[in-house]
Amino acid sequence: MTMTRQNGFTSSWRFAEHGFTLLEMLVALSVLAIAALALVRLDAFTSRSTAALTSNAVAQIVANNVAATLLSDPAPPTIGTSSISVTNGGLAWRVDTRIAATADPSLLRIDIGVSGAGEGRAMLTTIRPAG
Repeated sequence: MTMTRQNGFTSSWRFAEHGFTLLEMLVALSVLAIAALALVRLDAFTSRSTAALTSNAVAQIVANNVAATLLSDPAPPTIGTSSISVTNGGLAWRVDTRIAATADPSLLRIDIGVSGAGEGRAMLTTIRPAG
């Protein structure tokens, strides 16, 4: 007697065609949940990084604006340090400026540090004629 469907035999291959078992569904849902959680955490990290990059970009713009003002002023700046507050991009920024002499007496070194709300920070160093 051969084992056939008519004799009550059902092959495991035929049995698998009817769908997934409960255990297979639980494993698939677990893998999907872990992948979704990883994507959500990646999205939160990306949002924080984008905000920090935007803040740093505005801080760099503030530093460039201060440098342009110092470089375009006909009178040379005085040697020393100073601190001012400026508003740019709707945010208040603290600008620390240090002006120092260089080895060449005809040049001044200007260091500009900008810090502001959040994580926004920028540093800029430039030189200009002393007179």
